[in-house]
Amino acid sequence: MRKLIAVLSCVVVCLAAQEASAAVKYKRFQHCSDGLVTVKICECHAGKSTQYHYCHAGEYCHTFDGSCRK
Repeated sequence: MRKLIAVLSCVVVCLAAQEASAAVKYKRFQHCSDGLVTVKICECHAGKSTQYHYCHAGEYCHTFDGSCRK
């Protein structure tokens, strides 16, 4: 009986940790506009495609190809 409770406890803990890591892995940020980035982090998208890069404050977002450059 104790082994069953221990196994079930481990399963519940592992599932909870997996959900928490998935939330961090797929965090989304607001979209950048073309030009200088003024927010801390945003997503620079290439037009309306799903291709993007993360831009940081002080970089330039180029929405033609979705790249960030200083």
